[in-house]
Amino acid sequence: MKRLPLDTSSFSQLRSSGDLYVDKTFWIHKLVTQGRCYFLSRPRRFGKSLTINTLKELFQGRKELFQGLYIYDKWEFAEHPVIVFDFNGIKHNTPENFELALQKNLLEQAEQYEVSVDVEDIVAGLKYLIRNLYRKTGRNVVVLIDEYDKPIISHLGLGEKRYQIALKNRDLMKEFFGVLKESSVVDVLQFVFVTGVSAFTKVSIFSEWNNLTDITDEPFYADFLGYTEEELKKYLGEYLDVFCHKHEFADRDKCLKKIRYWYNGYRFSPHNETRVYNPISVMYSLSKGYFDNWWFKTATPSFLVNLLKERSYLIPELEHLEVAKDFLSAFDLEDIRIEPLLFQTGYLTIKEFDGQEFIKLGYPNQEVKRSLSAILLEKLYRTSPGTRKIADDLGKALYREDREEIKEKLNQILSQIPYPLYEKADEKFFHTVFYLSLCLLGYDAEAEPLSPGGRGDMAVQMKGKAFILEFKARGSVEDAFKQIEEKGYARRFEGKALKIVRVAVVFDVEKRCVKDVAIN
Repeated sequence: MKRLPLDTSSFSQLRSSGDLYVDKTFWIHKLVTQGRCYFLSRPRRFGKSLTINTLKELFQGRKELFQGLYIYDKWEFAEHPVIVFDFNGIKHNTPENFELALQKNLLEQAEQYEVSVDVEDIVAGLKYLIRNLYRKTGRNVVVLIDEYDKPIISHLGLGEKRYQIALKNRDLMKEFFGVLKESSVVDVLQFVFVTGVSAFTKVSIFSEWNNLTDITDEPFYADFLGYTEEELKKYLGEYLDVFCHKHEFADRDKCLKKIRYWYNGYRFSPHNETRVYNPISVMYSLSKGYFDNWWFKTATPSFLVNLLKERSYLIPELEHLEVAKDFLSAFDLEDIRIEPLLFQTGYLTIKEFDGQEFIKLGYPNQEVKRSLSAILLEKLYRTSPGTRKIADDLGKALYREDREEIKEKLNQILSQIPYPLYEKADEKFFHTVFYLSLCLLGYDAEAEPLSPGGRGDMAVQMKGKAFILEFKARGSVEDAFKQIEEKGYARRFEGKALKIVRVAVVFDVEKRCVKDVAIN
């Protein structure tokens, strides 16, 4: 079997070494033949850097690397000068260091092509680098920009001082890349491709660059990055066979259903229902031979956690967000909204689109829901690593319908939460703790499930049982059961061959504990 490219984003390296490459040159061919300037936003580890590197090799004329791929006999492979700005490796901890790093980058790229450039003024430096490359080679210049928003989003959610750094870095980038819209530069550009996690439209870095085409939610490019199930079967079929055999699945369809549950589900266009797998997660899972939270092992969403904490966001609502379509690109540093950031960074995805205006968002898959729940429980409520074991015991107690142990395990989790965090504790506070506790172990917990009479507090499905949970911070178990019946919360499970179990949980806000648990 071909080696999986888990540790490289170098197209040249993986092609020269014979590593597995899922052929994405069909979309690349469309890009380079149908336009000149593009922007694409995708979550981290979805192949943006590999795409940038592939475009670099394409425009440098390295035809031998593309043998056997879709584009091989459809492109002339003429050599162009290529400038690359990879903001993963450009220092940006302060605006001063950021400017120095850009100066160094300009100088290195000028030296590579043996042209002169004055880097004292980085704006003029970029302009003359492009112009001088054109004069020397007689060919139009390609500019590739990877992770343009790294100098911005890496400072968010970390206090006012870091926020001011983000603003200054943004302003510096706006001035720097403003060169690319000047007529004397546009005339000598062959192709421009910009990637990032957050959408550029409201960031204002490229706000006046009106010839930059945003393909982020274009239906045609919905499966450009990430792996479709067809690609998974075609390119990783041998790995699939080994994986499915190891886990003793009855057939490949059942095996794929489980893999899909863990890693599929990302939908990037309201107008295209195609869903894709997280490439790094599914490759790690097939390579290592077991399911795990691989995407989260590569980095933790610290800035998002900090923003959620700052805004006191109600976590269970993440499963049922409904927003206007245009809202998903509403990234504005002067008015940061959590919802578009969660979508753009891959923690939420499109679940449904009404065909006109509104989009329903939710977790894309089990990996994201489980991992994000674990991080939020630890970071927002400052629980200990031992909470995972208590949460597992809680889930088992729920399945056994053991009301006393449910109460005991919930109180054990609540006892780990520092006293100051209880200051504004209410029904939703306890609801969130219970919800996150079950989600982090992978239990199929759904917050505020929709029923004919409205939304309940929580529903959990486990091995032939459906649990309807209602929480009361002030009231009684009788009040909770009455609400479950009057609102018809259990009706959604009728006719599904599930035992329906109603659970009432009453919290004591003053004593900060579970007062009573009842089951019927």
